[in-house]
Amino acid sequence: MSDKTIRLEPFTSELAAELLPLGQACWNEATPQKIERCAFDGDRAIAIEPDLEQYQKLADLGALVLFVLREAGRARGYVLGWTYQALHHKRIRGAIADTFYVEPDLRAYAAVLADLFLKELARRDVQIVGWPVDVGGHLHEMLLAKGFVGDDIVMEKRLCA
Repeated sequence: MSDKTIRLEPFTSELAAELLPLGQACWNEATPQKIERCAFDGDRAIAIEPDLEQYQKLADLGALVLFVLREAGRARGYVLGWTYQALHHKRIRGAIADTFYVEPDLRAYAAVLADLFLKELARRDVQIVGWPVDVGGHLHEMLLAKGFVGDDIVMEKRLCA
C-alpha cells in the first residue's frame, strides 16, 4: 500500500469539502443504473448537498465513523456511517453505512476499507449494520461475500419536487 493509507479521520468541514467531489462521483456513477427505477423519476442529474450540520452533530455525539483512503495524501475513497441505539431493541446497538466510494482505479482497496469500517463498528460494540446498496452492484457483491444478507428492501416514493 506504500503511499496509500486508510485511516479513521475526524469529521471537519474541510474534510467534508475534500470528500464532496468523491460523493458526487458516487452519485453520478450510480445514476445510470438507477435512473429508471428510483424515486427521483429520472431527475438524478443533480449536485448533492450534504447536510454538514447534521453530520457534525453526529460527530459531536461520537456516533460518526469516517474512514478515508488516501494516496499520496489525496482522498481517493471513503466510507462514512454512524452508530445508534436501536429503538425497537433497547439492548442492540446498530450502525448505518451511509455512503461508500472508492475511485475506480483503487477499487482493489474497497474490501480493506470496508473491513476497517466494520472492525471499528465492532470495537464500538455495534451488533448489527445496515448498509444500503444497489442490488447487483459491485458493493452488493462485496458485502454478500462478507456475509451480509438482504433483509428488507427500501421502498421509495417522491412526494414533492
